[in-house]
Formats: sequence, structure tokens, C-alpha cells
Amino acid sequence: MPCSFESAESGKEGEMSYQRIMVFSGTAGAGIAREVCERLSIHPGERECGRFSDGEVNVRLGENIREADVFIINPLHPPAENLLEIVLLSDAVRGSSAGRITLVCPYLGYNRQDRKDRPRVPISARVISSILSQSGAHRTLLFDLHSEATMGFFDPHIVVDHLYGSAVSLPYLKGKLVNDFVVASPDKGGGPRAEAYARRLGQDDYVLFTKSREAPGKVRKGSVKIIGNVEGKDVLFVDDMIDTGGTVIADAWAAREAGAKNIYVYATHGLFSGNAVKRLDESPITEVVVTNTIPHAPEELKTSRVNITTLTIAPLIAEAIRRIHDGESLSSLIS
Repeated sequence: MPCSFESAESGKEGEMSYQRIMVFSGTAGAGIAREVCERLSIHPGERECGRFSDGEVNVRLGENIREADVFIINPLHPPAENLLEIVLLSDAVRGSSAGRITLVCPYLGYNRQDRKDRPRVPISARVISSILSQSGAHRTLLFDLHSEATMGFFDPHIVVDHLYGSAVSLPYLKGKLVNDFVVASPDKGGGPRAEAYARRLGQDDYVLFTKSREAPGKVRKGSVKIIGNVEGKDVLFVDDMIDTGGTVIADAWAAREAGAKNIYVYATHGLFSGNAVKRLDESPITEVVVTNTIPHAPEELKTSRVNITTLTIAPLIAEAIRRIHDGESLSSLIS
């Protein structure tokens, strides 16, 4: 049995209290769940996440969870088994008489497919939100969504909390940006994010990079335009994710040609699809900073020149879990 994180016997008026926190994870979330449990001074919940001989996902809880406050951690990046594991674990927890179930999704897959941008395509973010809503969970904790509109796709009976990677990244970035610098957005859509980071880093404004794309992640050569001045300054690009790296690499070359010095990139979610790491290593970028919302083996991020720094969001998740359990507000965790 894991150690219990004890709460008060009675919660705030109108709220139910639960005697203990229990944290389970899917396969992809095992590493970050261990870190979270260390912060909460509990053991990870015992579970099995395997596969039947035909490849079907097979999960099983290994201990009594009756009336517990259960949190299930798993990022929902591909493959689709990560989604299946979290919803099947949730159903198993519900069927085992847990007091409350909270899904903790460090990365919400399919979030970019949040609208019908061409004929005969699904709104995949809505479908995934519906699947999570029907899993038996009471709450969902999300981090740095690509599209915050996705929160509206969840069933109204699900409480959706949304936290930002800035709570983890800002202390690191403040120590890194010691020279004259500007904050930059790699596209128009990221303007509000860049503005927020610029303000928290003591800047009056941000620089905007615009461009034309031939395809997703592929920038038309020579199309990058810079609105603002980067000459003689370090540049910090901020975004919610790095996938293939095509957009930010094109921006980095444009910044270098415009006289920028050190070029830094921060993105909460590091997907690093395909040969993204190799392409980043061959770019003028000085350092790429991500969090561990998506797990990668060390050899996957091995480079010869560019620094790839991974910050852990485990302390943020652990504090959010503690506050949810104790009925406290999460608002002060939003940097």
C-alpha cells in the first residue's frame, strides 16, 4: 500500500473531502509520476499497463483505492495507446469506487485540430475531449494548450483546469537572458503568449515574425518578415510546442541575418518529430528549452552543438494536485 497524503476530515462548505491522494500513471507518464509522488511523499499507485497478444491495451489496478482522491498522469502524444491507457485506467478507477478521479494530461494530443479548416475533416480536439469526458473522471488538469478553445469541448460536468509552462520556465529564462534581449513570437497566433512573456521578463514589447507556408511546418523560402528590431540583441522565441522545428528554424535564420546574437527557443512541449533534433543542431539556435511534458530518452536529444535543456514540471503538477485535494485555488500557480 502507498503512504497516504492525509487531508482534513471535513472540507470547505459544499465540498467533499477525501482521506488520501493516490497517483497512478500510464506508461508514458511513469517518469513524471514518480517525481510528483516524491514531492507528495507518497508511493506511485500500483498498476499494470500491458498488451494482450493481439496488441489490445490491458490495464489493471494493483491495490485498494476505495474513496481515495485519485490522479492519473499520462501525456497524450502519439501513439494512440497513451490515450487508451488513461481512459481505461480511469474506467478501472471508477469501477473500483474511488472518491474522485482527476486526469492529469501534461500534453493534450490532437489539440491542434481544433476547427474545421477544410472540407470533410473531423474536429479531432472535440472528439478527444469527448472521449476523456466519458472516461468516468471528475476533473482534468491540462498544461499550455495550443488552443484554449478546446476546454469548451469537454462535457460541462468535467471541471477543466489549465496551467502554463511559464511557472516553470520563467525562473530559468531570467537567469539565462543576461544581455540585451527581445522576446519574439514565431507567428501571429503566438503574439499574446510572446506579449505575456515579454511583460514578465521586463520588456515593453515583443518582436513578431511572419511568414508564408508551403505546407504545415514548411516555410516558403525568403518569406519571413520581422516586425521589430533584433539587431545586436539576443532573441528568445516562445511557443507552446516544437514539432518538426521548421518554423522556428526559419525564423532563427532570419533573425541571424538581421543581426541577432544568441538565439534561444522556449516551448513547453517538445515533440521533436522526425529529424527535428538534427535540424535544430544545424541551425543558428543557441539553446532550446522545453519541459518534460513529453518523455524522451537521453539519446533522442543528443546533439553536437545546440543545447537542449529539459525542465521538469513535476513540482507544478505536485502543487496543483495538493491544492485540488485540499480544495484550494490554482490561480496563484499561473505565472
